Amino acid sequence: MQKIGVPQPEQVIKASSMGIVESLKEVNEKVIPLFQEAADYLIDHHKGDQHKALCQTLALLSGHHKEEMQARSLLNGQEDCVTFQLTMEKPFYAVSLVWNILRKLAPENVTQNIKGMRCFKDNTGAVFDVQSVDANRFEDIYEHET
Repeated sequence: MQKIGVPQPEQVIKASSMGIVESLKEVNEKVIPLFQEAADYLIDHHKGDQHKALCQTLALLSGHHKEEMQARSLLNGQEDCVTFQLTMEKPFYAVSLVWNILRKLAPENVTQNIKGMRCFKDNTGAVFDVQSVDANRFEDIYEHET
């Protein structure tokens, strides 16, 4: 089982920040000294932590600076869900097999909140959503059991 690596909000932010870094190549060297005073103020504001000052600036430039981004389902876009994928070596013939595996691995209070189960077309796996609050616990349970 693995968390699907399709873009989540954090990945979108990281990609946009790299776009900003690429755009920095367009800044004319002659204008940089005009920002020295503001840069010094920002670094002082962060008690000399240049890295944090730069990260804050990139966050503002990216437009993702007001709040932490919420995880979203890859199946339906619902907030506070993480999509997982379970794959098997051989095809199965009923989704109940997947449910039985999940119920064996995770406690009932986690499995009863699993939503949106979808089987692969070739029946070699399934994807489903787990509540964000249970996602780390779900990963830990699986890694401990395998």
